[in-house]
Amino acid sequence: MDKVKKYRLGRKRKETIKLADVPELFGEIRYPSEYSGNDNSKYSIIVPRVSSENRLYVPMGIVDSSVIISDSAMAIYDSPIWLLGLLESRMHMTWLRAVGGRLKTDYRYSAGLVYNTFPVPEISSRRIKEIENLTVDILDIRAEEGGTLAELYGTPLAKNNPKPMNERLLKAHRELDQVVDRVYRQSGFKDDSERLSYLLKMYSNETKIKDR
Repeated sequence: MDKVKKYRLGRKRKETIKLADVPELFGEIRYPSEYSGNDNSKYSIIVPRVSSENRLYVPMGIVDSSVIISDSAMAIYDSPIWLLGLLESRMHMTWLRAVGGRLKTDYRYSAGLVYNTFPVPEISSRRIKEIENLTVDILDIRAEEGGTLAELYGTPLAKNNPKPMNERLLKAHRELDQVVDRVYRQSGFKDDSERLSYLLKMYSNETKIKDR
């Protein structure tokens, strides 16, 4: 704190000098323009940049504009709840495993490699509402069960000493997976191999259209 205060007192900018009185606070909190003001009804989806490969799902969440998001996470600003559900689905996890980077053996999430390339079909308003409701269920279960996200999601895929995912949470995720699967194909998918094959075909078609 003393170093921050000394630094601010040594600057020429009046606003910075004034901030020496509160060295424990950030000088500026920068959000996109739509986040200006005190509208806390808008939310950001937070995605950890690195997540264990031993989990079935990457634990993501939502925060309002009063929260400062650290460099260990990515933010998708001003997002609808249903988008969080789409990103928490098995379809998206399949895409992440296939195209995402790695830090040692853990998943490394990036906007360029994963989020911006993830194929998304047109989604009906009915399906969006279903995804939204199931996503809220997941958030509610997290709150009701308590504990950290690491504890709730466990490490069920670990080869040594696996820790199970919370049963209620797993059931809610499975229900979400079924709905999201039907967004892509009404008949659903038998496994992740089918999911990936379908996603790669979608991506290839979208790329061809953009290149025209």
